[in-house]
Amino acid sequence: MKEIKTDLIVMGSGLAGLTAAVNAAKKGAKVVLLEKRPFQGGGVSNTPMMTMAVKNKVEYLDKAFNTHMNYTNWNADPAVVRAWIKNSYRIPEFIKDLGIDFQMVVETPLEKIGAERGYCGGFPNGYNLGDYYFFKPRGKGHGAAIICFKAVEKLRELGGKIVFNTAVTGLIKEGDAVIGAIAQEKGGQEVKVTCKALIVASGGFSDDADMIKEYTGHIYTNNNCDGEGDVLFNTQPNAQLTGDGQKAVWAIGGAKGAMGINGHNLVPGPGIIGNNPWIVYNQIRTIQEQPYLWVNQLGQRFINEAMSNDHMAMGTAIARQPKKRGYLIFDEATKRNMENVGLDYIYHIFPADKLLNVTAQFEDLIQVKGNRHVFMAETIEELCQQTGIDYAGMSETLKRYNQYCDKQHDDEFAKNPGFLRLVKEGKFYALRVFKGGYQAMGGIKVNGKCQVLDNNFRVIKGLYSAGDCAAGEVFGNPPIGGIGTSTISFSQGLVAADWACDYIQKAEVL
Repeated sequence: MKEIKTDLIVMGSGLAGLTAAVNAAKKGAKVVLLEKRPFQGGGVSNTPMMTMAVKNKVEYLDKAFNTHMNYTNWNADPAVVRAWIKNSYRIPEFIKDLGIDFQMVVETPLEKIGAERGYCGGFPNGYNLGDYYFFKPRGKGHGAAIICFKAVEKLRELGGKIVFNTAVTGLIKEGDAVIGAIAQEKGGQEVKVTCKALIVASGGFSDDADMIKEYTGHIYTNNNCDGEGDVLFNTQPNAQLTGDGQKAVWAIGGAKGAMGINGHNLVPGPGIIGNNPWIVYNQIRTIQEQPYLWVNQLGQRFINEAMSNDHMAMGTAIARQPKKRGYLIFDEATKRNMENVGLDYIYHIFPADKLLNVTAQFEDLIQVKGNRHVFMAETIEELCQQTGIDYAGMSETLKRYNQYCDKQHDDEFAKNPGFLRLVKEGKFYALRVFKGGYQAMGGIKVNGKCQVLDNNFRVIKGLYSAGDCAAGEVFGNPPIGGIGTSTISFSQGLVAADWACDYIQKAEVL
């Protein structure tokens, strides 16, 4: 068996792992980073277009902290949240030190924290906590992939080592402390790596269908949502995120932390989006953002449709419906309005003032691409036959809904009257929407120092965790409406390295 000795092992080369490795190397630690794939980057590391940092001023930190904790109903771990927010101001400097500048910065004034949609649209008000730093893209991608690439260069420059094609299969625990890991190279040879501290930053478990079903209640499916499947992941699919870090931690007595699926609502199937939800082939994804009528399989409304541009809320609400799916319904008059007048919601990722020939786009998806989640019919009865929506329930809903439109007041969900549009003129259009995921996140319970806790909530010495595998603690259990954002990964990577290096230095003194 090959043996390696080092100060610090980092498991995983996403944003959290690379941030931790580089930060630790800067502090003088000897670092070995283990990555099971032949390239760097985590499950969503290659996709973020921006990160967020809260100003390092007491009033900003306090308001951001309380806004987030209230958003989770204090379901999140306050120490973990405080550490993330308090250290987020370090993120821009860390990225610039890699030789990368930002495309632009959008500041959030104190009074706007928690008062507007987060991340410049698409996310809950509770996410609007700090300033947004947009990454410079290369080609059609987003700049986080370049950050990962540059971080590997920086790690090597600082004397650290990154080992690809080497999967961690278990942790070595001696007494109450972790002292190493067993890994396996691609060819099958085992490697024993001993260390003074170890940081698990291996991401989530979105490629492990059994974990998804056991810990989230969803049935993982393909990108067409075939069979009984009800959740799909199309952000970096086949990223080999199989919960290796979580399983390794649990095997030595680590506590199971909050787990859930983060993400957004998606219309599956061919012809709408690429392998990321913001690479679009047409304008159907833009229609999905609009505040038109939403119903479930029973033909019943289930949300104030003004929330259509809040991806966390929509994903959560859809997941609670029969068969975990929802339908966006509109008619010919609304279609003409989108084409001739304009859209109610314009999300900066899918910019479009007006839409172009919506009927032709639907026809192409249905007749040419064979997308079975896009529908168009001359009558509501025919639309219900195509979709499987209960016709009696749909008829009753439309009767009430059209009355609300006529009198410009939504008696059920108090939707903004400006978004009340009749659904009565054929053709009729429908999109079947499922819960989509950026990641299946969480599973490792940590404290505010990113130390991993055991089943008695005691610290496992020398063991730390950061990023999506620990991000569930930022949102609570279950992490309703949560997402392992880049700001959490960067910040926790910094914090984990801080405390791991402190532990290493104290051990050396002894």
